[in-house]
Amino acid sequence: IHTPEKSYDIPPAHERRVVDPTGCGDAFRAGLIFGIQKGYDWLTIGRMGNLMGALKVEHPGTQNQRFDFDEFNEQFKQQFGYAL
Repeated sequence: IHTPEKSYDIPPAHERRVVDPTGCGDAFRAGLIFGIQKGYDWLTIGRMGNLMGALKVEHPGTQNQRFDFDEFNEQFKQQFGYAL
């Protein structure tokens, strides 16, 4: 992520299996937008986007993945070592 002040290297999120990449860019952007709306820092926002993309590719179709914030937060903690 590049801002006027700084560039951030965002670590990847790891999927368990790749089923269908269709829509992972949309899921990534949804994670970014959600993080921005909630006021998270840029590193967390990027990680949220990466995790959304990783979770999406594990499911067939465009946006057929289903989870709530608690499930997302648990995956986030497992992937990145801290909870939202």
